[in-house]
Amino acid sequence: MTAIAPGLFLASADANPAADGYRHRHTCDVSRIVEVARAFRAKGYILEQITAEDRRAAEQKMRLVYQFNTIPAPDRHVVFADLPGQIPGAEAPSIAAEYPAADWLEREVFDMYGIRFTGHPNLQRILLPEDADFHALLKDFGVMT
Repeated sequence: MTAIAPGLFLASADANPAADGYRHRHTCDVSRIVEVARAFRAKGYILEQITAEDRRAAEQKMRLVYQFNTIPAPDRHVVFADLPGQIPGAEAPSIAAEYPAADWLEREVFDMYGIRFTGHPNLQRILLPEDADFHALLKDFGVMT
């Protein structure tokens, strides 16, 4: 399992594919996500998804979630990378140079969660209007205080 990216994960464990679809779960420091993506690509994995989790209320952080898989024999890995700091201001390196499909996925995360991807070739809103002053998937979106 860690043979994919030796030394790059903070933690790794086998998962239960019948329960959640993943064979392996990993965490990595967000500063190493480009190296992790490069390692998965070198082993023939595709990038299936990038999303985020708003964990600010309970844990004071945002979390990026990356899914890598192989075709035709599934070997799905999920990689979690936590981001310190608040929105706005949370940043992560872009993996678009390793996986061109990350271009749109990172733009969606930026648009919906406000996470900026440094080194992204065209980081702009993809779903909401350019002048939107909110990020619709943040848990405090629309909450009146």
